[in-house]
Amino acid sequence: MTRPVATPVPAPRGGDPLVAAARAAWSARGTAAARALIAPALRERADDAALLRLAAELDQADGRPERAAEHWQRLRALRPRDAAAANDAGACLAACGRLGDALAAFRDAVRLDAGLAAAWLNLGRALDRSGDAAAACAAFEHAIALVPAHADARVLRAECLKTLGRIGDAEAALREALRIDAASVSAWIALARLRGFRMEPAEINAVARLHADPGLTEARRADLGFVYASLLETAGRHRDAFAVLRDANAVRRRRIGWNAAAVGALVDEILAAFAAADTTADAEVDPRRGAGVVFLVGMPRSGSTLAEQILAAHPQVAAGGEREDVFRVLQQESQRRGRRFPTWVGDASSSDWARLGDEYLRRVATERRGRSHFTDKTLANWQTLGAIRRMLPGARVVYCVRDPLETCWSCYKRDFGEAQRFAYDFAELAAFQRDCERAMRAWRARDAERIREHRYEALAGDPVAAVRALLAHVGLDFDAACLRFHEAAREVRTASAAQVRAPLRPAEPVAPRYGALLDPLRAALAAP
Repeated sequence: MTRPVATPVPAPRGGDPLVAAARAAWSARGTAAARALIAPALRERADDAALLRLAAELDQADGRPERAAEHWQRLRALRPRDAAAANDAGACLAACGRLGDALAAFRDAVRLDAGLAAAWLNLGRALDRSGDAAAACAAFEHAIALVPAHADARVLRAECLKTLGRIGDAEAALREALRIDAASVSAWIALARLRGFRMEPAEINAVARLHADPGLTEARRADLGFVYASLLETAGRHRDAFAVLRDANAVRRRRIGWNAAAVGALVDEILAAFAAADTTADAEVDPRRGAGVVFLVGMPRSGSTLAEQILAAHPQVAAGGEREDVFRVLQQESQRRGRRFPTWVGDASSSDWARLGDEYLRRVATERRGRSHFTDKTLANWQTLGAIRRMLPGARVVYCVRDPLETCWSCYKRDFGEAQRFAYDFAELAAFQRDCERAMRAWRARDAERIREHRYEALAGDPVAAVRALLAHVGLDFDAACLRFHEAAREVRTASAAQVRAPLRPAEPVAPRYGALLDPLRAALAAP
């Protein structure tokens, strides 16, 4: 989702001359000049609302959201009836990752001024981030009612409808957004990613024209490029699709930081740390701790969302989706010890691991909703399985696997934003795939009973046998509902959200259609 929207601030009419001069200095010479102008006055007039607002905006512009949040909260205390201040405070708190506080601020904003469309939009975004897509839809509907031409609100509502499995309603919402703004990159992207959607030639031509528009920024052209390439692929124009993808990925890669060698070295360090401290036979270990928790790990685009959807269709399973609980638990322990993970692994006792496991279980307890089984689909947990098997020896692991070439090519075709930074370069993609494979070989060698390889191609070839084996591995009896996974009513928020709402179809390789164009990727995957 996009960032929260600040309340537009009208140009001052007879307002504080100092604030007006500072804003002019900001526009002409930057934040430092504006800050220098207001600093003395801010010390003397700490409760001046106009100065506090400007100070908060300057802090946000300088990338200091926590400091900005302090200014906004003070402004809210001074002006408790100011809906715009509440909305802006919420936007800043959301940028700080303080989602609960941001939600409270946005709710205050719409309570104080139900006609503030920006606050309804922000409330919808925050609700969606918190996992309540239905409530988010309602908030976006308020924004649309206030500003019917608000294409962004319509796109965001459509994304929530897709999350809820209301694919037809999502398509209708996106078509209305495009009727309002035919140049909405976000709407075209969302429409193309709907389940089973096929654009008409006229629509493909409209996307092509928009992609070629010289007025489009480089970043937005890259955003649209991933979708345009998928349309070209569907039309059988693979060479053209490859060229568009190559350009879009190059733009993404220039804008992110990723060090494949450093990641590989960290994986080596983690594997070595647990190999040296492997004492799973410790008498103090409770082998049942974590029973019922199922970790799905592996590469993106390996069929993991489908595997979780199959499990989620079982009446005894609560699906947790992608989450950061293991990372947070280990991060907090590293902070407590003053040493980064995995350097403290050899010093951790059985009671330490039990404490960390209990902390993980506490974090997910509410979401289990009394079910015997709970899924955690944080794919990168393949890096921390050594810790997971110590923290939660009763947990089970499902290693989702798909043909490496198909997996990596599918990643390359997907715009992950900054979520999967390794995905925009063939060599880095292949290095990450190899890191995952060798780590999983090591973990499976040490704990083969609890780690099962779940292969996408096998599932597509014989769904009944694959589903039975998957359920048996995690300790569940077969339930025919798991074969009707596409009917499961739950929110799905990954790149495969639309696909898992459709019945399973036979796997058909895509990479061969690109022929020699993918030879560099093949060579990278074959490298030692």
